[in-house]
Amino acid sequence: MSLFAKKVPVFRKRDRETQEKIREALDRAGIWNRCTHYEQEEIPVGGYSAMDPRNYGKAGRIDREIYTVYVKETDEERARSAIRNAGLTAVVKTPKELTSEAAEKIRNRRY
Repeated sequence: MSLFAKKVPVFRKRDRETQEKIREALDRAGIWNRCTHYEQEEIPVGGYSAMDPRNYGKAGRIDREIYTVYVKETDEERARSAIRNAGLTAVVKTPKELTSEAAEKIRNRRY
């Protein structure tokens, strides 16, 4: 086992509950994993200059936390099959997709 093995994301999304379920499934399968989360700092371009559109609307503040699960590159296929066997769907979104999805939610509300 290499201490400096490359890690790859098998899940990156704004969904804490799914992250916890994926972590449990990987632990049951005996696959090393690292779970992290951070607050998205990048604001989508456009809309009233400096205003952040994620803070407005009927549902209130939009979750800015991005949850990620990493596994070793050598275990990636085993991890994906363990996630599928647990009945879960692992989504890896790019930072650009995560940045624009909040603005899309606001645009699609139509109020």
